[in-house]
Amino acid sequence: MLSFMEKFGTEEQCLRHLTKIKWGGQFKCFKCAHTVSIKGRTWHHRRCQNCGYDESCTANTLFHKLKFPVVKAFWIVYQLSTMKKGLSTLEISRQYGIHQETAWFFKRKVQAAMRNAKSATLSGLVQVDETTIGGFEPGAVGRSKGKRRSIQIAIEVEPTDEDGTGSVKMKNGFAVVIKDYSSKELSNGIESMVDANAALLTDQWTAYSKAAGGRFHISLPSEKGTSMPEIHRIIFNLKNWIRGIHHKVSPEHLQSYLDEFFYRFNGRNQLNSITNNLISSMVKHHWLPYRLAIAS
Repeated sequence: MLSFMEKFGTEEQCLRHLTKIKWGGQFKCFKCAHTVSIKGRTWHHRRCQNCGYDESCTANTLFHKLKFPVVKAFWIVYQLSTMKKGLSTLEISRQYGIHQETAWFFKRKVQAAMRNAKSATLSGLVQVDETTIGGFEPGAVGRSKGKRRSIQIAIEVEPTDEDGTGSVKMKNGFAVVIKDYSSKELSNGIESMVDANAALLTDQWTAYSKAAGGRFHISLPSEKGTSMPEIHRIIFNLKNWIRGIHHKVSPEHLQSYLDEFFYRFNGRNQLNSITNNLISSMVKHHWLPYRLAIAS
C-alpha cells in the first residue's frame, strides 16, 4: 500500500496515469471518432480538431464525475483488488470520509470493471457445482432453495502428482447466478464459463449429463463434498466472505459480488499488476450512470 501511495500519492500522478492509458496509443474523439487532437483547457484534456469537443482523461470512463478526489479512487481500487477480503462500502465510507451511498456507487463501478476484465473461459479439467446464497430456511434442503439465490460455480483445476498424493492445484474460477437447476439453466452457465473442449467434473445430479453439451464429463457421488474438495473450499470461502464482510447481498447485485470475489481469486498470483489492470479496465469501460448501477 505504501509503495502504491508513493507512485499515486497526488492528483497529478493519478491524472497523468489515466491520460497515458486513455490516449497513450492514439486519440479518438468520443463524439465524432476523429483521431487528431489539440491542447484542451488543461494539460489532462484533449480537444478534438474536428468538432471541438473538449474531453478530460476521466470523461466517459468509470472515473467520470467522481464526487471525491481521484487519488482516493486509486487507493480504493488498490484495496478492492489486492486485499484478500476487499472492503465493504461502510468501510470505504469510514476510511476515506465519503458518504456511504457514494462509496456504494463507486464500488459498483469497480465491480463492473472486474466483470469486464474477465479472462478467457476455463479449460482443461473443470469442477462444476451449485450452491445457494442466503440465510438458513427451515425445510429448504438439498437443491430446494426457498427464497435464497442459486449460483453455479466452475473452478479450473490441475492435478499434481509430484508428491504422490494425487493433490490438485486450483487455477481460475467463475460463478454465475442461475434461476434453477434445470439442464437448460446449468448448460447456459457452463457455456458462459467453460471452454467447449474442457473436461467437466460434477456430482451425479442428472441434469448435468445433458448440460455438459458434448464435453467429456465425469460424475462423482457427492459424498458431502469430499469428492470435489477444491470447489467446496471455494464455496465455503465465498459464503464466509459475504457473511463476514457484507453480512448480506441484495439479489439484484449478487452477480457483481461474485465477479468481485473471483476477480481477486483469479489475480491472486499477479498482485504486482492486478491493480493497474483494473484501472485500465475502468478507463476502457463506458461510463456507468447511477440509474443503471442501481438496476443491475
